Amino acid sequence: MPKPRLSLCALIYQDDKCWVAHCLETDVVAEGETPTKAFVNLQSLTEFQIETALEDGDLESIFRPAPPEIHAAFARASDQPIRRRPPKGVKSFEVRGLQPCGAR
Repeated sequence: MPKPRLSLCALIYQDDKCWVAHCLETDVVAEGETPTKAFVNLQSLTEFQIETALEDGDLESIFRPAPPEIHAAFARASDQPIRRRPPKGVKSFEVRGLQPCGAR
């Protein structure tokens, strides 16, 4: 079975004192002390999800869209300079972020 090569999108935003990275196509969410750490954690979780789906022969389990408000926030967000090698099975990961409250 050929391995998937997905193009995914992630929204990064601050929630209280931690940063959150939320994948729009899979509804996987990760936290970190910085935007980069949150995104790195999201990449690890995404890779694990894809590997598990492949092992189980259940590729449909990968796709569980994030709630509409996350998609709307992504549309308002700006590109982020976080560029890391995409996890296995992912062709690209577009990353956008929201400024924390009070930021200019």
